[in-house]
This record gives sequence, C-alpha cells and structure tokens, in this order.
Amino acid sequence: MQVNEERFDAKLAPQFRKEAEDLLSQFGDHLILDLSSVRFMDSSGLGAIMGVYKLCRGKTVSVINLQKPVEDLLKLTRMDRLIPNYPTLKDAMLTSA
Repeated sequence: MQVNEERFDAKLAPQFRKEAEDLLSQFGDHLILDLSSVRFMDSSGLGAIMGVYKLCRGKTVSVINLQKPVEDLLKLTRMDRLIPNYPTLKDAMLTSA
C-alpha cells in the first residue's frame, strides 16, 4: 500500500485507515506500507499505522522507503521494534518468502 502524500497527519489518517482496512482481506500474510512520499508524520499518522498493525494480528506489517525524518520518528517512538523498515520493496518481500 502506497501513501502518496508528503504529510501523514490528522487530515490523511482517516482515509489511510479506511483504505488499509479495505485491503486487509485482500493481502496475504504481509502488508507492506510504502511511505517514500511522506516527509512529515504526526501522532495521527503514527496512530493510524499502529491501528493497522493491531488489525493485522498474526500477519506481518512492514514499511519501506522511509524518509529520514519519518524513520527517526519511528525509532524515537520505538515503533521500529514492532514494524520493520526495509529500503526497498524487494527487501521487504524477501522476508516474507
């Protein structure tokens, strides 16, 4: 799932949650979130990702192509311990193979 906005904030979070919930029944055991366009994320964006993570019990959620500020935020909040970060889609897919 690709987020095509530079800001992942309260404006985008509800739409993201809805689209992610719609996709949950369509993907296998691994949901990969491409956040390459996201340059800013606030607590609403973090909450939306965490909500999707909780909905995916028993499945893997990964993020790819993170911009440095977003990567730093995930590390600061320790979400990187729950949701792995990979540089490319290929790298993320190799972990679920």
